[in-house]
Amino acid sequence: MTTDSTISSRPIFAAVSVIVVLVAGGIGAIVGASGQKREVAMDLLGVVSFQMTPVVMAAFGMAVTASVLALLFGLVSVASRYDDESGERA
Repeated sequence: MTTDSTISSRPIFAAVSVIVVLVAGGIGAIVGASGQKREVAMDLLGVVSFQMTPVVMAAFGMAVTASVLALLFGLVSVASRYDDESGERA
């Protein structure tokens, strides 16, 4: 008699997400520090205007990365609701 135990992968995804967001912040800080024209404000789709400083670019990179990951994980959560648990697995 065997029982299949299910282990949640959410903590693993959360840890990987935090690491990816921190790496994106580091890359944003490097891009902000190496930017050639710091006095020029950057426009994002003509709406948002911000200076190209290391802190701002790090925050921007972290915000965009976190938003994309939240969207992807949200879509996976919605898709998993429709997963057939009684079906056979390959």
